[in-house]
Amino acid sequence: MRKIYPLIAILFFISNFTSGQGKNYLKDVSNFRKLRDINNSSASELTKGAILFLPIGPSLIVENDKVYFGLTKEFSIGKFPYGRLAAEYTIVARETHINQLRFSYNIDIPVEVGDLAAFLLSVGGGYFTDFSKQGYFPQVSFNLLLPAYDAVAVCPYIKVRNTFMNKKEESDIFDFSIGISTILYL
Repeated sequence: MRKIYPLIAILFFISNFTSGQGKNYLKDVSNFRKLRDINNSSASELTKGAILFLPIGPSLIVENDKVYFGLTKEFSIGKFPYGRLAAEYTIVARETHINQLRFSYNIDIPVEVGDLAAFLLSVGGGYFTDFSKQGYFPQVSFNLLLPAYDAVAVCPYIKVRNTFMNKKEESDIFDFSIGISTILYL
């Protein structure tokens, strides 16, 4: 439980910082509405399905001083500037404990907003399980937000996190991911 206190403090600080700054970013994010309208007219149903389900990214996972390769898919739902909830599934190339599931809350901080995309810095944390052990993690990612259609965006990212296990005898997990998240904005 001691390991989660710094995570809570970081998330509290970030949410207070971004909630005060969020109103300034709203007008920049309105550029996405223009792009979304353009994309709506040209996106087919097949393209929409591919955007939602196909983008899967690689993960590099370090556990017990061993390196493993995995494949990751993340879905998020959120409301700017209040943050977003994410669910992420990873399948790891090893003999045991091949399934990993993570639930997280993330704050997106716009770094650069343009007409076609936005670069975001995301900071968050959450809960981890591989269905035999549990833990909590802080994470940071650098994202490229690309509106796809309606309220859906695809978001290529580079993510780094460290998972602290609940039991001291279990090894913590460090992972580095390059992937594509599907985000639904309300």
